[in-house]
Amino acid sequence: MADLKRLAVYLGSFIGPVSGNAVLALVPTLKNEFNASAPSVLLSISFFMIPFAFFTLLSGTISDVYDRKKTVAIGFSFYAIGSVMCALSPNLAVFLFSRTVQGFGYGFVNPVLVAILGDIVPYEERGKAMGYLGAATTAGIALGPFIAGFIVLISWRAVFVFIAILVMCVAIFFDRQFRNVIFSKGSRAPREILRNLRKGMSDKGVFILSAAGFLTFLGYISTISFMSDHLSLPPLGLSESEIGTVMATTGIAGILAAPIGGKLTDKIGRFATPTIGYTFVIFSMIMLNYAESVYLIVASLIVLGTGTAIVWAPLLTLSVEIRPAQRGTTSSLFNGARFFGYSLAPLVAAPMYIANGIEAIYIFTIVLAVLATIAVWFVRLFAKATSLDPSAPRSQ
Repeated sequence: MADLKRLAVYLGSFIGPVSGNAVLALVPTLKNEFNASAPSVLLSISFFMIPFAFFTLLSGTISDVYDRKKTVAIGFSFYAIGSVMCALSPNLAVFLFSRTVQGFGYGFVNPVLVAILGDIVPYEERGKAMGYLGAATTAGIALGPFIAGFIVLISWRAVFVFIAILVMCVAIFFDRQFRNVIFSKGSRAPREILRNLRKGMSDKGVFILSAAGFLTFLGYISTISFMSDHLSLPPLGLSESEIGTVMATTGIAGILAAPIGGKLTDKIGRFATPTIGYTFVIFSMIMLNYAESVYLIVASLIVLGTGTAIVWAPLLTLSVEIRPAQRGTTSSLFNGARFFGYSLAPLVAAPMYIANGIEAIYIFTIVLAVLATIAVWFVRLFAKATSLDPSAPRSQ
């Protein structure tokens, strides 16, 4: 039964990125359907991510004060409704609004699932569990466009019908597995939500951990965002299909490496493991800087995907251990910060890429990896002695 509970959490973590990235495979079809430009269609990613990131900051805290299961149920419901609305959209404006509803819904799911995993998994296995959670998320990111690319042969609307059905199936499975689990709750007073957020944001350990998550995604997405354009330019001049294949290696490496990162977290610790991961990231940037062939670039991206996946397992583990009494709040702040870095990356990195090329992005990512490594070790200094205590269960 415990394994099925974990599976329910992993499936919930998988379905969010599937929809978030599915649009990447639908751009040509949606351009014709809505008579719109590619940039206009790609706005649908922002319309998903912005409400997702904003409500991620709140939902974990709400689950601390009210109820984990009800918060997730509300999120799944809106996510499914938004998916159906996408399938029925008659024009781009309605489609963009529907994507906002999707993002709003999943914002109430993601950080709460992280907190639940912290609640139900014992300390000794928590790193491994977070590693599998990272693998599920990475799989969703990687497989979203792949799944959509096949279903769109039937209809682009069928893609979102499929997502809605998938969400409802996962929601039912989740409800069945956690029906008899009782999570401890707060006072259910609205003012407690703000009080928990203030406590979390004023905690130096939580703030620095969130900064590490922000820096990690900022560097990773900056590199990934502009790698496609770099590969299309001379002397490489790769086609779109070739670029897609090359870029997919990063995600595949991440899926395979995430469980390894989780096992390392349990074996050598919450602070040594991300140091290894950031070392991989730095080494991958050095490799990319000197890579002159496609094969060396692929090898470098595999190292990048491996390093980033190794980093996430201990950081997610720390996010549910540093303040065990308010796991939902800390998970919200950490995940909100890291997805904020995800959202900002193209905007921040674009001027550097335009002015100095891809080499500037490599240097930028190295600097961010060094800063994130330092931040992780500062978390250890500021974390209270009781914060990482193996006890403090949150469910019965």
